[in-house]
Amino acid sequence: MNKQFFKIFSVMTILALMFATVPMQSAQAAMPTELFFSEYIEGSSNNKALEIYNGTGAAINLATGGYNVQMFFNGNPVSTLTINLTGSVANGDVYVLAQSSANATILAQADQTNGSGWFNGDDAVVLRKGTVVIDVLGQVGFDPGTEWGTGLISTADNTLRRAATICAGDPNGADAFDPSVEWEGYAQDTFGGLGSHTANCSPDDAAPEVTSTYPVDGSTNFPIGANLNVTFSEAVDLTGSWFDLSCSTSGAVSASVSGGPVSFTLDPAVNLVGGEICTLTVYASGVTDQDANDPPNNMVFDFTVGFNPYDVCAQPYTSIPIIQGSGATVALTGTQTTQGVVVGDYEGASPALRGFFIQDVAGDGNPATSDGIFVFEGSNANTVSLGDVVRVTGTVGENQGQSQISVGTIVKCGTGTVTPTDVTFPVASPDFLEQYEGMLVRLPQNMYVTEHFQLGRFGQVVLSSGGRLQQPTNVVNPGPPSIAMQIANNLNKIILDDASQVQNPDPILFARGGLPLSASNTLRGGDIATNIVGVLNYTWAGNSASGNAYRIRPINALNGYVNFEPANPRPTSAPDVGGDVKVVGMNLLNYFNTFDGLPDTVDNCALGVGGAATDCRGADTQPEFDRQWSKTVAAILSMNPDVIGVNEIENDGYGPDSAIAHLVDQLNAATAPGTYAFIDVDANTGQVNVMGTDAIKVGLLYKPAVVTPVGQTAPLNSVAFVNGGDSAPRSRPSLAQAFQQNANGQVFIVDVNHLKSKGSACDLPDQGDGQGNCNQVRVNAATELMNWLATDPTGTGDTDILLLGDYNSYAMEDPITVIKNSGFTNLISSFIGPDAYSYVFDGQWGYLDHALGSASIVPEITGVGDYHINSDEPSVLDYNTDFKTDNLQNMLYAPDQFRISDHDPVMVGLCLPPTLNVTVSPDSLWPPNHKYVTVEASFASSLDVASVTLLSITSNEPDSRQGNGDKPNDIVIIDNDTFDLRAERAGGGEGRIYTITYQAANTCGNTVTATATVTVPHDKGN
Repeated sequence: MNKQFFKIFSVMTILALMFATVPMQSAQAAMPTELFFSEYIEGSSNNKALEIYNGTGAAINLATGGYNVQMFFNGNPVSTLTINLTGSVANGDVYVLAQSSANATILAQADQTNGSGWFNGDDAVVLRKGTVVIDVLGQVGFDPGTEWGTGLISTADNTLRRAATICAGDPNGADAFDPSVEWEGYAQDTFGGLGSHTANCSPDDAAPEVTSTYPVDGSTNFPIGANLNVTFSEAVDLTGSWFDLSCSTSGAVSASVSGGPVSFTLDPAVNLVGGEICTLTVYASGVTDQDANDPPNNMVFDFTVGFNPYDVCAQPYTSIPIIQGSGATVALTGTQTTQGVVVGDYEGASPALRGFFIQDVAGDGNPATSDGIFVFEGSNANTVSLGDVVRVTGTVGENQGQSQISVGTIVKCGTGTVTPTDVTFPVASPDFLEQYEGMLVRLPQNMYVTEHFQLGRFGQVVLSSGGRLQQPTNVVNPGPPSIAMQIANNLNKIILDDASQVQNPDPILFARGGLPLSASNTLRGGDIATNIVGVLNYTWAGNSASGNAYRIRPINALNGYVNFEPANPRPTSAPDVGGDVKVVGMNLLNYFNTFDGLPDTVDNCALGVGGAATDCRGADTQPEFDRQWSKTVAAILSMNPDVIGVNEIENDGYGPDSAIAHLVDQLNAATAPGTYAFIDVDANTGQVNVMGTDAIKVGLLYKPAVVTPVGQTAPLNSVAFVNGGDSAPRSRPSLAQAFQQNANGQVFIVDVNHLKSKGSACDLPDQGDGQGNCNQVRVNAATELMNWLATDPTGTGDTDILLLGDYNSYAMEDPITVIKNSGFTNLISSFIGPDAYSYVFDGQWGYLDHALGSASIVPEITGVGDYHINSDEPSVLDYNTDFKTDNLQNMLYAPDQFRISDHDPVMVGLCLPPTLNVTVSPDSLWPPNHKYVTVEASFASSLDVASVTLLSITSNEPDSRQGNGDKPNDIVIIDNDTFDLRAERAGGGEGRIYTITYQAANTCGNTVTATATVTVPHDKGN
């Protein structure tokens, strides 16, 4: 077909023209024109249902039509229950609305259920279309006492079915109601007829006729490239040359036909010419109805409509930059006509954006004015394609902060293209992107994934330039420095969004290599996309949880492009932190083995053992928990830790069914019995709920083969610590436990904490310095912790202390400063540096999960590492199944170590010094005859010692002194364990002492020295 491609559509005016009524050719016999009640069940208990019959000749969409059922109880003139109907009902079929607690026979026929309290026999029931009453059972505003009617044909404890001769509802709810007039009665709990209805309402047939056309007769503004439409009074078959389209200039015009069987679209083979005179004739001989109720069968008269085409694309218009202006909102409002090329196509029903973006082909050369704008259609449209040049007339305004045209008419005026405009980050100001709103843009830089928290829910990713954004108070001091950095961060990010406003999309489009997200094809923080091309707009993602923001949409954009490259590979193994004892701090993100189930309508968990009921966190069901613990066990075993400090485990004691016991059982099942054990704080302290009555607690797990708990199990649960100066508990109690390394007997202390979060307010407001809510509470808790540790709470006297846990404080914040000022070292900062992270919030990376060491333990630290298995991964890859389709539940899950939590574990390697004792034989040389004596050394060392090396043998006297007959070379080393020492001493001295020094090194590289002495007495009395 060789014609320029033009179309026109109108939401507000053209639909009205398309269906403008044409005078009818003959009267049509009466038949059902609306829905009506066809069965009423008022049975025992909640066995109640309403059947609604459709005999109108066409399917009816109940939701679109606004159909609803109202119930008026006990003579009340005002309805107290309205049920809006959903779905559709076919012609000749019924729609069953049932009480949701009805028995299975009723529910098997139900199209919709409702769980509210329903009618009894004395309650009126009304069927409405919108606000128009179309059928009534009973009398509104009147209470008959028990029922209307008598016996079986009554509204109480019976089933009523509409007589087959009834073809319309009773819309008068004010008159007296006698069910015997139109209804047949059946005994209580008779359900056999539910789900179908027969009505003897066949009308006299009428001949088919044209009821509307577009254009209407006499139209002078029919666009030259538009399609024509013909609508008939009923379903018809068209045969032969059933229409003719002839014009004064174009001549006879052929057209392709689509649609039917009631409404047909004619697409002319060529564009009509503006101003010419055209006639469309529908020939009666080519139109036959499809029904079997004959005669008549054919249309009776030919139908003719005359019109004048109009070339709308040749008319002047207001350019998009003039409409947009240079301000935050549009410069022009009201009805405007503009033109542009389609650079983003997001048409369709919600959750699509329900419109498209157009951009002025040339622009106005002013960088302050946007050349693009969103066109909102508000319907299930499929009007345009990318690259179409369209003329749009509609109402200009703002919606959700975005400039848009609410469309009246759309005319296609050819095709075109635009070159995307480069936009680089960081931008100059918060409103800088307004000048590109609605335009096709390109981001030429490397853009880094800095957040993907809402990737699963909204299909969006936050990008930044120059790398991921750092959490200000993780790298600079609170106050002006962090505030300045936060301002800079805000100018250096943008949301990458998908093509619709759907929540929980399937598939999730953004992942590596242009493939959908899956458990094996992730999208990690720090991954890179370059040269992204898409439409820039300002809106939300379809829900207030996403927030209004600038977004770039490459999907369905003109030459849109995005491809993520894996710049941050998944770790193939845990960090190598060295040492012979590995200590791990990890957040388990609500490890609960008690469930509320779905829907979550009960509280099966408790605040501590025997405490008040509370909502269960974590997994909702056993199958979901099986997914959770499998991933958790995989993560722990991949680190192979010897001591584990955990956060966010269910606070349900330490019995065999507790969450902490479950975790240990699963670890031992995956390794060997007894591989791991846990600290039973209640048993060790003789107190129940010593770790508080919050829903979660901290805990300690360990390998009995490597370490043994010693000293007192020490919880810090004082009001001063837990409340932190606030009026209510805020932090979870702290837990300290000393462990002795089995291989060498050395002792160290692990203390686990979980301080108050920043998420909710405390008594003192946010200070506004970047540290968030409750900073003073955390400072007070940190101060109490330092004071408590100074009292030797484990009773071991050991000063080797390792602090682990979630302090809800970034590296430069006050609580961490309090701990450092008390002599502790930030081990993550020392070993990893300022780029360390284990957590992302609001697209900014830092660490709340700390490892802090006392002065004496720092030399024994061999390495520290954050194991990046969680924070880098999209949260939607976790164990949860809610809000995921069956496909996503399978596609996004693997029983591996990735995304078990939102925090990364922190690993610390310890190499505690070995023990060494040296003895020598003989240890005294006599007589001092200047002769060599062979001395043998022997050692007693800890099990972890790999080598014992002779470092030195020294004497407190020089080899030779005048006048005493001394000889040189008094020390001769034969091997590591054997040496010759000369039996001599200074005559005027107090005796000679040989000092032998050995060094023991253990398997992880720590050393210890020990000495023994051999003496040469001055005389036997000395």
